[in-house]
Amino acid sequence: MSYVDAHIHLTNPSYRGKVEAILEDATENGIAYLLSNAVDYDTSLQTISLAKQHEHKVLAAVGLHPWTIVNNGNADQSKFESLLDEHGQYVSALGEIGLDGKYAQDEEKTRLQKEAFRFFLRLAEKRRLPVVIHSRLALNDVLEELPPFNLPRILLHWYDGPTEKLKLIQDRGYLISIGPSLLYSKRLAEIARAADLEMILTETDGPVSYHGPFEEKMTQPSFVIDVVKKIAELKSMNLEPVRDAIRSNFQKLIRVV
Repeated sequence: MSYVDAHIHLTNPSYRGKVEAILEDATENGIAYLLSNAVDYDTSLQTISLAKQHEHKVLAAVGLHPWTIVNNGNADQSKFESLLDEHGQYVSALGEIGLDGKYAQDEEKTRLQKEAFRFFLRLAEKRRLPVVIHSRLALNDVLEELPPFNLPRILLHWYDGPTEKLKLIQDRGYLISIGPSLLYSKRLAEIARAADLEMILTETDGPVSYHGPFEEKMTQPSFVIDVVKKIAELKSMNLEPVRDAIRSNFQKLIRVV
């Protein structure tokens, strides 16, 4: 099995009662790993439970999404130290964490997001965990926040920032992930062409839905196969080396074997 879905939300309510079917889709289509991201404390616990049930297939990322911070504050963040003490062997990364400019509607919301982001970056540094970062409309702020921390394993998920930033991101050793919208987004096609293959991962961000060939379909891990094929096409490469490079990139991020 050779493909990876580096960012999915298996605990999202849209997937309730469908997780077994999703995992079956992954197995049948050669998806080796699914990194399931949380958005709050409850989904972090649920994600850990899935990782326990489906060890070596589902990998757990835990954290507080910027949307959660804006709506609920930072009250739950103190629980994550205990969560890692108790379940750390099942936690592969901290995510989804980060900043979101759309939700930063005033100084207070911006402050709350940054405080939570720094908390999780410190926690990742302490626990030597990779981080999965949300950076919508906040890429510059995210890139400014990261250097003080000793975090060599960083994924900027659903990267849609300027291609001019890719060299800086690669020089720092960070990775980016690209999803199914690559098949119809000119902007993502530009990013996929410009990004070095050694910094690219594939994701679905399921249950987010997509247009193009995925219209009206429930998002499944197997969608990443089409993403890999498109990346290979854009780079004028054969499928196999692109697929293998992306899996290798994931293994470097999460340190799986």
